[in-house]
Amino acid sequence: MTSSTSEDLTLAIDKALPDIRAAYVEAGDAWQPHDYVPWDDGRNYAFLGGEDFVPADVKVHPVVAHGLVLGLLTKDHLPSFHRLLAQHHLIESDWGRFVGHWTAEENRHAIALRDHVVVSRTFDVEQLEAWRLEAVTRGYRQYEKTREEIQVADQIALVVAHEALSADYFDRLADFAEKSEGTPAGLVTTLRKIAADDRTQQQYWTELLTVALDVNEGQVKDALLRQARATSPMGAETADGLDESRSIVTEAGISSPERDREVLNVLLSRWGLEL
Repeated sequence: MTSSTSEDLTLAIDKALPDIRAAYVEAGDAWQPHDYVPWDDGRNYAFLGGEDFVPADVKVHPVVAHGLVLGLLTKDHLPSFHRLLAQHHLIESDWGRFVGHWTAEENRHAIALRDHVVVSRTFDVEQLEAWRLEAVTRGYRQYEKTREEIQVADQIALVVAHEALSADYFDRLADFAEKSEGTPAGLVTTLRKIAADDRTQQQYWTELLTVALDVNEGQVKDALLRQARATSPMGAETADGLDESRSIVTEAGISSPERDREVLNVLLSRWGLEL
């Protein structure tokens, strides 16, 4: 990538961002996570005189429990995604505000999922917290050459591919939860809300991608293929000790290498690309 090409790409995106950001904010569904959490199902943990988690507390299907864990830990990667997206740009810019709004929406997803897990006791909350700390500390694709490699075209392509996989994952998890016994009230609606948000986010990141393609089609298509090939299954780059969760979710068909490849190829076919 030459400096002039990089500058041209950045300028074109900066010019398009105000309108795209305004449309993105307007299109958003400002749903409230607390509306969908069955608070009456909750009770205190031992510190406040109640009882701590025991495996017998779990009432949901194992696929739902482990699917929530992988989805939540992926959303917990948010600080690391934010660093990747913000590192080349001023926060007081249209890019900064666009990324900031996306970050706020993604954080809503993590809040909603965690509230469901904690209130309905669908998983060991102490283990989940240990995994969250590990995931956020480890970061997502944070290594020495990240800053050089994740330039603007790759930043956009990364989110487009990620949101496509995330939307499909949460919709499929919602499908499974809807048919399963023991699913807490409001959980299916929450999963559908998250999937819908992810698809809206994908739409507006794709509009930025279209702007970039008009500036340098070859460079941006290379970035799309590069980022699609670099994607990982939900929860794959979060923490150690999740093999059981991944196995359960894969066997249920919620997420698998084959399914992810199918989703990404549908996405890439729009631009005549294929993995």
